[in-house]
Amino acid sequence: MASFTGQYFTPDYFYRKEQERKNLRRAGALCGLALLGYVLIQNIIALGIQAAGLWDKYTTDKFFQSGADIFLTFAGVLLPFTLINRIMKKYTGVEETLVFERKTGKLSVLGAVISGAGMCMEANIVSSFFITFMGSLGFTLSSPEVPMPEGTEGFLLSFIRVVVVAAMAEELSLRGYVMGNLRKYGDVFAIGVSAVLFAIMHGNLIQSPFALIAGFAIGYFTVKTGTLWTAVLIHGANNFISLALSYIMVAAGEETGTALTALCIYALGTVGLIGTAVFARRNKDRPFSVGETVLSPGEKISAFFLNIPMIAAFLLMLYITSTYVNFGR
Repeated sequence: MASFTGQYFTPDYFYRKEQERKNLRRAGALCGLALLGYVLIQNIIALGIQAAGLWDKYTTDKFFQSGADIFLTFAGVLLPFTLINRIMKKYTGVEETLVFERKTGKLSVLGAVISGAGMCMEANIVSSFFITFMGSLGFTLSSPEVPMPEGTEGFLLSFIRVVVVAAMAEELSLRGYVMGNLRKYGDVFAIGVSAVLFAIMHGNLIQSPFALIAGFAIGYFTVKTGTLWTAVLIHGANNFISLALSYIMVAAGEETGTALTALCIYALGTVGLIGTAVFARRNKDRPFSVGETVLSPGEKISAFFLNIPMIAAFLLMLYITSTYVNFGR
């Protein structure tokens, strides 16, 4: 039994614990504000498009919609998280959150990207089972429609939107600013928080389960390789595969396209499982950091998530998610 004169019961220990709890609560509140800002900016841009008399063009012209979505992704995702990062670093004491220098060799990063993209396919498989399960309970799930402009120009515009812009903006925000700031509280905690925020940002039950699993995989490989490029490349590879399969579905027809899509996803998912097992074994000498904190896992979770801005953000995203769920249809 610990003594009251031991290191865990000194005034300095309790003071440090309270300061860490307070700083982590502030970090959580800032991330909650970033999520609220993400929704607010989306709505402001939508209102701006309506005020300019371009809403019909936005809803009917896939080229215009894709171009507008590129701007929306940069402004809606990257802007609020960049702003809160400047403040959050003061509370976490982290000097640099965007780390691009590798801690492993190029082959290790390549293996991480291939394995990570494969695990994203596994996330798709889990998500499809979840959709089927919810359907068996009488719930019909939907998600926002993604524009697919036709032709070579349309594919290139979609490539820029989902493979380049979305991957960069979301990974800089989630695995860069959020996970980068929180790693001082332990790598597992930082990976988990970034994955949870990544999931709720999607705002629907088709994409959120996928994003949660993919977020854990991307965070894992990013921490292990030590470079944010891993996150960007895995995210970009996943989006490219999804984009390519969407166009193949259209070109090949629903029946053939569905069969090809399922074959590719299951094959790549298998590669992901095997690749991850091999990667984990080869990098077992690079354990996760437990961080520089005296807070327990429960104290870290409660401090980060149980604050007014974060709770408000969760409730708002829960409401948005509910609009994509129908019962008995």
